[in-house]
Amino acid sequence: MEVNQERIVEQFLELVKINSPSRNERELADYLKRKLGTLSVTVEEDNAGDKFDGNTGNLIGRYPGDDSLPTIFLAAHMDIVRSAEGIKPVVEEGIIKTDGTTILGGDDKAGITAVLETLKVLQKSEINHGNIEIIFTSGEEIGLFGSMYLDREELEAEVGFVLDSGGPIDKIIVSAPAEQDFDIEIKGRAAHAGVEPEKGISAIEVGCDIITELRLGRIDEETTANIGVIEGGEATNIVADRLTIKGEARSIDEDKLTELVNEIKGVCQQKEEEWQAEVNVEFKKAYSGFNLTEEDEVVKMAMQAVKEIGLTPKLRPRGGGSDANIFNDKGIPTVNLGVGVKNDHTTEEKVAIEDLVNCARLVLAIVSNVRK
Repeated sequence: MEVNQERIVEQFLELVKINSPSRNERELADYLKRKLGTLSVTVEEDNAGDKFDGNTGNLIGRYPGDDSLPTIFLAAHMDIVRSAEGIKPVVEEGIIKTDGTTILGGDDKAGITAVLETLKVLQKSEINHGNIEIIFTSGEEIGLFGSMYLDREELEAEVGFVLDSGGPIDKIIVSAPAEQDFDIEIKGRAAHAGVEPEKGISAIEVGCDIITELRLGRIDEETTANIGVIEGGEATNIVADRLTIKGEARSIDEDKLTELVNEIKGVCQQKEEEWQAEVNVEFKKAYSGFNLTEEDEVVKMAMQAVKEIGLTPKLRPRGGGSDANIFNDKGIPTVNLGVGVKNDHTTEEKVAIEDLVNCARLVLAIVSNVRK
């Protein structure tokens, strides 16, 4: 039984009209609870949202199947990167976009649409499949918080498929970096900038010296680092005595990440001694990375499904994190699959109807081919 294009487009448009920025996914979650209830899915909501000041937890649904077959999960996130209040979707020449005043929210409502369409097909067909767990997470865009606070004991799935990678449907994300976030706090000495600047220690100069010494941007094919926020100073006539620098370091290779973290710590210590200032640096693990190969069962399943819908699978790394990072860290081998969305997080975000359909076909192929 095939997916239905008209139904897919209608469902997607209905979803993107529901505004669901991070920490405020309540309306969408309530909609999805009702929708899943009509599709023979038993749904529970956890309390993950309470742990990051959100109004919505994760939705965990269970669609029954053949108990003799492995259980899998399908996941997508409910939140969008920023508000799309007043969204006006435009369907033009096979493309769905907005009028340019808001984001589309295809990240990740394209993924949700594919899951819902798959369930609709399964409900009306005789396709043999195993038990399926449906996970719609909250707070993904602000730190993968929903999946992070999801209780691993709630899941029985042996493998998982996250539907949240922009770009082509044939793309299978098999590796992604770990990330460490860092804050550098610099305390210098204030002085009058015009009368006696030599008595001061400029925290801004210290910060600039630190940044100059750091390896930033693309370090190698697996490793990146970035400074994203600099805050400090009060007035132009005061030698600044405070500066805060916020950044991140990522690598697919955990050893390289550890080396980079130690390097940043070393530079900060060196500059503290040179400038006789106080420099404190703190690191916080954002999430772990993962590395899968085509020998992993979950990758084999994804590749077979891509081939079944007439495409050639492409195994790719991804520079950013996703819920797949968290699920792999929880011990469930998980890939992140392409959903066709382009220019996500911008007002130019768009998705081709053909890609929405193929994404649903891909998910249906995955659940239809689960074997013992």
